[in-house]
Formats: sequence, structure tokens, C-alpha cells
Amino acid sequence: MRRLEAVYAAALITLLAFQSVGGQMQDPCITADSKINLLETTPPLTGTLSGRLHERFYRLENLKPGEMVKIDVAITTNTSAAINMLMLWEIRPNQFTHIITEQSILVGGPYSFNFTWTHGNLGDNRPTSICFKIGLFSEAVPAKAEYTATVAVQRLHDVGGGDAANRADKAVQIGSVGSQPVSVSGHLSSVKQGSDHIDFYVFTAALGKGKELVVELTTAGENNYEIALLDHTLFSLRYNLTGDRGKATVYLTNEEPGEKTYYLKVSNNAGVGGGGPYTISLSTRDVAVATATGTATNRQTATQTIEQPTISHETARAIVYGSVVSIAAVAVAATVLMRRRSQATVVEEEWWGQ
Repeated sequence: MRRLEAVYAAALITLLAFQSVGGQMQDPCITADSKINLLETTPPLTGTLSGRLHERFYRLENLKPGEMVKIDVAITTNTSAAINMLMLWEIRPNQFTHIITEQSILVGGPYSFNFTWTHGNLGDNRPTSICFKIGLFSEAVPAKAEYTATVAVQRLHDVGGGDAANRADKAVQIGSVGSQPVSVSGHLSSVKQGSDHIDFYVFTAALGKGKELVVELTTAGENNYEIALLDHTLFSLRYNLTGDRGKATVYLTNEEPGEKTYYLKVSNNAGVGGGGPYTISLSTRDVAVATATGTATNRQTATQTIEQPTISHETARAIVYGSVVSIAAVAVAATVLMRRRSQATVVEEEWWGQ
């Protein structure tokens, strides 16, 4: 009986230990006491960190796709202290991933730090949360750091409001494109400033013979954006890069008549191509088709349709028959020559045999 009681006691102690460790290992970004709703006006975040090690976590909730959160921090310390700041974003419910870490040794102050993050539409158009940590570590006693953080949200919406999705099946509709230019404005974020790296749009256009679609993208010269045209099956038709020119243009012709569906993709190579606003102009125009008689065109790269000269069936038949007869005559002549050579050889052998 005593042995059984000892086993129960050991099991109970083990269970309590696991619960204690589990409680200590909970993600502070999930359990943060300071939760701020970004849909509402956010007052400045102020506080004091003291002691050898002191950390404070803030959870900023409801950052919508197409919005950028900006955190400006001012810190003052009374002695030499290590200040650590960390920013994460909720990539999936209750799962946070790292954005940026800032570590500095500060004395006095105030010192200023700035953090930004733009949330992109990853296909589900779901808002996210930002986790922000500020901490102090110092061997000096007593160490103290006072801080003030202001939080602001800026809207960087694409055409239609919000953020254009990074998936074709969630593309933003921009309607029908014709001779009157259709303007599209949008925004991409760099790899260090957000998750908005691809925007998809969908539209229709009637081309046919003598019609051409022109799509031109403009952005800042330091950005390297790619613009691509795809058909309704998402097969890539045309693409171009801005490079350091700040501009890229693609042209498309399609001789099939009728309204067709096209997708337009704007990207920045997963954020490596920089970030910032862009504008796109889409329109169709007439383009003359050059022929053998020399029809003028309004673009040097217009495709020329030239008819190849043909011959009549009678002439072709005569050529074929003549070729066959010539080949037969050559074959007969070769056979005759071979027989004569063979007979001459036999006679020569009989003469040596006498």
C-alpha cells in the first residue's frame, strides 16, 4: 500500500512539474497582457524597464492586407544597458515568425528607433497580428530604461481597395480594356518591410487581326519590378522587367476574334526587387499588318505577313516526271558501262590462258 502511495505521489509531482514547465514555455506573443486593436486609435505605449532583466510584450491585432504598421520608439536609460527590441508577425493563427531584431548598448538618451511592416494578401485576405517586444539587460544596479512607442497604421491600398492577392484565382477584376487607357495603381513591399511581393489582376480584351494590347508599368528607378501577361490557363504570354529604367512595357497580339480573358501579374522577386508604389496603363490600339506590297505600320516590330510564290500543278507534275526520266536514263547508262567492263575483263583472262 505504501509503495502504491509513493507511485501516486511521484506521478502527481511529475504532472505538476510538466504543467509548470508548459506554462513557462507559452509563447508570450500569444499570452501578452498588452493587446492593442489597430482598428481603433492607439495611444502612445509608455513604460519603464528596471532591474537586471526586464521584458515587455505587446500584441498589435487586426492589421489588414494593404496596411503598413509603423512603430517609432524613443528610449532613455540612466546607465549603460543593453536594449533589445524584437518584431514578429502572425504568419498563421498563433504562429509567429521573425521580422527584425534590434540590439543596442545605450547610455542616456533619448535614442530613436523605427520599425515598419506591410501586410500582404496571401490569398485569404485575412488580417494579421504583430508582436513587439522591448527588453532591458544590465549588470549595473539599479538599471532603468524609460520608453515611449507611437503606433500608426498607413493604408497602401491597390486599385479596388485593400491589397491585390498573390494568387490568380483571387485576382482583382479591372474590367474590359479597350482603346481608352485603363489605369491601375498598386504597391509592393521589399523583403525587409513586408509580405506584399505579388499582385494579380484579371481583365478582358478583344484583339483580333490588326489589334494590339499595350501594358506599361512605371515605378521608382531603384526598383526592379516584373510585369507579366498570362492567358486564362495561366500560361505566360509576355513579360518584361523595369531594371533601372523605372519602366517596363509589354505588347500582345492575338488574331483570334472575340473577348478573351487575361491575367496581369506584378512582382518584385520575393521582395529583393525593392518596394514602393507602381502605376500601370492598359489599352488596345490598331496596328497595320504589313504585306508584300509594303503596307506601313505604326510599330517597327509589327509582324509581317508575306505570301510565298507558288507554281501550278501541271508545272509541278512536269518537273517530277522529268526528274524520274533523268534518273532512269542515268541508271541504264551505268548498267551498260558495267557490262562492257565485265566482258572486257573476261576476254583478257582467256588470252593469258592460251
